[in-house]
Formats: sequence, structure tokens, C-alpha cells
Amino acid sequence: MTAITQSFNEAIEHLHKQVGNQWVVGTPLGIGKPNPLINALYDHAEANPAVSLDLFTALSLALPQGKSLLEQRFLAAFNKRFFGHYPELKYLPGIHQNDLPDNITVREFYMQSGQFLGNPTAQQHYVSSNYTHVARDMVDREVNVILQMVAARRVGDAVQYSLSSNPDLTLDIIRVAEQKGKPRPVILAMVNEHMPFMGGQAAVDTSFFDVIVDDRAFDFEPFATPAQAISDIDYNIGLMASTLVKDGGTLQIGIGSLADALVYSAQLRQQNNATYQQLLDDTRIMQQHQALIKHSGAVGPFEQGLYAASEMFVEGFAHLYDAGILKRRVYPDVDVQKLLNSGTLKEQLDSHAIQTLLEHGVIDEHLTFKQFKRLQNLGILKAELQYQQGRIVCPDGVIVDTHLKDDAAVAAIENHCLGTQLQQGVILHAAFFMGSKRFYAWLRGLNEQEHQWFQMTPVSQINELYGGEALDRAQRVKSRFFNTCMKVDVLGAAASDTLENQQVVSGVGGQYNFVAMAHALADSRSVLMLRSVHNGSSGPVSNIVWQYGYCTIPRHLRDVVITEYGMADLRGQSDETCIKRMICIADSRFQESLRTEAVKHHKLSANWQVPEAYQQNLPARIKTRLLSAKNQGYFPEYPFGQDFTRSEQTIIKALKWLKFRTRNKPGLIKTLLQAWLTKPAFDQRALLEMMQLQQAQGMKEKVAAKLLTLALNQTHD
Repeated sequence: MTAITQSFNEAIEHLHKQVGNQWVVGTPLGIGKPNPLINALYDHAEANPAVSLDLFTALSLALPQGKSLLEQRFLAAFNKRFFGHYPELKYLPGIHQNDLPDNITVREFYMQSGQFLGNPTAQQHYVSSNYTHVARDMVDREVNVILQMVAARRVGDAVQYSLSSNPDLTLDIIRVAEQKGKPRPVILAMVNEHMPFMGGQAAVDTSFFDVIVDDRAFDFEPFATPAQAISDIDYNIGLMASTLVKDGGTLQIGIGSLADALVYSAQLRQQNNATYQQLLDDTRIMQQHQALIKHSGAVGPFEQGLYAASEMFVEGFAHLYDAGILKRRVYPDVDVQKLLNSGTLKEQLDSHAIQTLLEHGVIDEHLTFKQFKRLQNLGILKAELQYQQGRIVCPDGVIVDTHLKDDAAVAAIENHCLGTQLQQGVILHAAFFMGSKRFYAWLRGLNEQEHQWFQMTPVSQINELYGGEALDRAQRVKSRFFNTCMKVDVLGAAASDTLENQQVVSGVGGQYNFVAMAHALADSRSVLMLRSVHNGSSGPVSNIVWQYGYCTIPRHLRDVVITEYGMADLRGQSDETCIKRMICIADSRFQESLRTEAVKHHKLSANWQVPEAYQQNLPARIKTRLLSAKNQGYFPEYPFGQDFTRSEQTIIKALKWLKFRTRNKPGLIKTLLQAWLTKPAFDQRALLEMMQLQQAQGMKEKVAAKLLTLALNQTHD
């Protein structure tokens, strides 16, 4: 029987009784972690060396800290305002300082991007595993405890529970453990009233849990990600990506400003299509990529709409729903779904629906009780009907024969028993969610019907075709999988999670699964998006490379790659063609070195030269590409909301300028000399006070104040 308590100590006592002192704990990635409960277990293990705490998780979210004094001062003020009393995970400082207690181990399969670069504890305990294999790996590690933050819906004295943001691994772990004949882990839940209640498979009975800690004193706002600015480079990539989405198709997107740029461009395509198409002409996107767009994309409005099957329920899907784009419903019946796909059956049921099902073998001439319930669950037959002794009984007393050998019997069902519209439709399946405060409020505001349309599921259902392949194939028509990466070589292999020196930046997550799925599903494409260069300590560095010492996506799964300079269609192409197309979307400052390397290794003809249309792939070209549209109010820096105050935006702009100027030693020396002689060009007192530098004390603070003054002068509008 489930124990409901307000005490973490009672939960810990239950653990000792059930599993002793060896705790192999799994807890969800991202916002599904019950931080106060995890911290209570951590404190207990730290105080009791006889307890072994082996924690397996991912995406341990930490408040940003900053490296320089200026970054630290800015983030201290921002964190206090934005995150409030967010309870940080107590094991994170131990990882950062490489001094976790000997009896505590933390293993992650996906890290907060860049958080643990160069950290021995995190890098050595990282577990490289596809998202869909994590449940198996945790069961093999003998996981015996699951900690989960849950949402609650209180109706009178009754309480309903939801796994909310994270049914992703919890349900899979239980399933895999049962399949392997392993004991079911002890499941401890902590209720948090701020978590959005999600239905579908995320909704579970009280008996699902062994212990539920339910005390409002432990409530906290889930970790929210501040909105990221979308740059001109991002918008150019997103605009091109939006041309590859087919109406009536399926969409998967990841997190970040590139995905946000795609969402914004899709909205523009839907809501102002004339402007959208004019932009495609003005930017020469249609001219340069007409063949790819014609074969794999579209540029018209979304009349049928899209269905989302995405590992992560990102905020962009909420914006696509509000824009009338995310609206294609799929149904949990493969035969019915196929008829919908072909247009043979309509969601609004016509008078010939039963005859259609008969003709296509969905039902038999004798309608069995099982088939009756199947049609009733889908709304094809009315909910109030009953099946008695082989006949259908209507509420008004009419009895209808279920032997459908003649037209009269079929007509009787269609006249007396037929529903008006299909039920059980879903417009999004996802395994976990995370986003802004606005997004969480949007989720909490969904009505009952919308709750049915947005379904949270185990990650195995989303990231794989196995197990329910026929239905997945019927639902996921015309799929487009959009993901970001760090590097792509000229043959199409991509690095998305790890550096060449094997330092892990984040993790593979589900990217490999989606790329492979794009090749397994008919009329589907994988699209990798990346910026063509990044700023290194000595200047710009190309992200399109001849070769790289690590890959997340092997070259035999190459498909479409997009940079701000164009789209490269690599699927089914020869190595030489791939190299040409990749060089054409590289920054022109690196094209010749890539061409020379390819020629040297006999992968490219020495006579080939970069086409004239791609010889000016330079940042200046990108700045002018969308200028006219931006002057008309399109492509704003923060299209979906802003989390920074005006003062914070001013300081962020200054700090970015300063970071770029001091990225190497010569730049640092030059900037320091310039800063020391600089005086404020406008009233900066409020900004300096915010950074606790108005009365700078000591040399370090005085230098920081001078540098900030210089940066504010340089970036002031």
C-alpha cells in the first residue's frame, strides 16, 4: 500500500527497510528531478558512510554562475530575480570541485551543455548511451530506487497523480525490469503543485508509487530556461529549414535558437505566406534550392497541419499550435490511420463510414464484441450503445443486428449507431518537456480537450519504431527531423555531443535514433543545422571540416545539412558530390583549404572550383539578407518573449562585446589599456550599482568597472 507522508525521513526509512544500504537510484533528466528529496538522500548518505548512493541521471540543471567577475556579478543579480528560491542540487558542487564523498557516485548520460568540460569526476563517470537504451542500462545496473517529481490534481478528497514532464524513462524502466525478471524498483514521489498535470501515459494511479511525499513546504517553480536571442545567422538557417516541412507531415525539433528560428519561419509561412514567399525569392533560397524544396519540401500554408512526434516537447510546439500549424491528429488504430492518410475515411464521420470499414477489411461482416468496443473507443460508434447477445442496443430501445451481410444491416448501424467524429486523436507525442516560465503557464492552461491532444509517453515509443512499428509508420508520414550539431565533415559525418579530444559537451540523447528513423520511414528526411563558423581564441573557426576525430552521426546516415549559406542534400550522393555541396555551404574563408584537402586525397577533381553563387559566403552577406524584412518588423531578436529586463539586456550586450574583444592575450592587453583611459559616455550609475561596482573596492573590482564602462560605451545605442 502506498505511504503518503510529509516527511523525507519517513521516505528514507522506507528505503532502508526495502533495499537496505545499497541505493542504486534513477531520477529523471531535466525538471522531473525532485530536488529537495534528492538533497535529503544526499545529506543522509553523506552523514552515513555505510550507505552507498549510486545516482544515475541526466541533465542536472544548475543556475548559471559565470567565469569572470563581471559575469558572476551579473548572474548573481539575474539568478536572484529570475530563479528566486530554486533548490539547487547538492551533488553538483561536489562534482564541480571533484570532491564527492567516497560513498556517493553520480553518473550522467546527458549533461547540461558545456557544464562539465574539463571536469574529471563528470567526464570519467559519463555513460554514453542512446536515450532508448538508458532504461536497459539502468536495469542492468540493478537500479532499485526511482525518485520522481509529480504533479497532482485534487478533486475533493481524491488526488490524481501525473509523471508530468518525465514519463520518459520511469515507465520504460519498470517495463524492462519486468521483462528481465528483475525486482520492481521502489518508487518515491514528491508532489510539486507547480508542475503541469499531463494526461495520457503520464497519468498514473496512487498505487504506482511506494511513497508519496506531499507537503506544500517543498513546492518550487521548476527550472525555467531564459529565452535565447535569435541572430541573423539563426534566422537564415531557420528560414531555409522551414521550406523542407511538408503539409500533412510529422515534425521533430530540438531545443535552442536554431529550432526557434525554424518555428518563427514556419509561423511566417502560415500567417503571411505572401511575405514568406517573397523573402524566399529575395534571398535566392528558392533559386538555389528549388530542386530540394520541390522534392522534399513545400512553401505554402499548412492546410492539413502537422503532427509532432518529438523526444522533447519544446516550447516551439506551443507556438506552432497557437499559430494553427500543429493540428493534424493521429489515432491509435493502424487501419483507421491508414484510411485517414489516404483520404478514404474522414475525421468528421460521413454516413458511409461503416461501409468504408467493411470494404477495407477493418471490420468483419459479423461485428464481434471486440470490434464493437474498438469502434466505440474511436468514436465511430456512439459511447452510449451496448452490445448484448450479439446485437447492438440503442438508448431508445432500437436493436440493431451485427450481421452486416446486406446493405440494410449496414444502413441500420449507420442510421442509429454512428458517431459524428473520431475520438482519441493526438497532435503531439513527447517523452519529456522543459522550457520557459511562459511555457509552463501555457501547459497549465490547457483545457480538458487539449490535454488529450498533447500526450506524454515513454521515450521508447517516441525514439524507436520497434514494438508498434505499423502504427508508428502510419502516424509518422512525411517526417522531418530537425537537429543541431557542432561539426560536420565534408562527407556528412556529424559531431553533436563530444569534442575531438573525447571531452563530452552534452550527450547523444536521441539524435542518432531520429537520424536513423528518417532513413527508415518513407518520404522522411533528417536535417542537421549548424552555424558555419564559431569564434575561437584566434578568430573564426570553420564548423565545416575535412575530418573530425569524433562523430555522433556516421557518414552513411548523411542526409540534409543546413548552414546560413545554404542547404546541402547529401542523401544517396557520391562522395565527390557531397564534398562539393558541403564546400558550397561553408564560409568562403575556408572553402579553398577544404577544396585543396579534398583534391590532395583524390576525393575531388582538381578542375572543380566553387560556383560563383557561393564565393561570397561571408558574414556581411548574412547581415543584409534579411535587412528589409527586419525593417518591416519581421525576425525580431526575441519573437516568443523576453526574460531579461532592459538593464540586463544592456549589460549582456556589453559583456558579449567584451568577451569577444578579450578572447586572446593581445586583445585582452589592448582592451585593458583602452579601458583604463575610458570615461563613461552616458549615465551608467544604475548599471554599475546593479553589478555592485559603483563603489569599486580593490584592484580587481576597479579593473572590472573600467572594462564594463568601456564595453557599455562601445555598445550603447
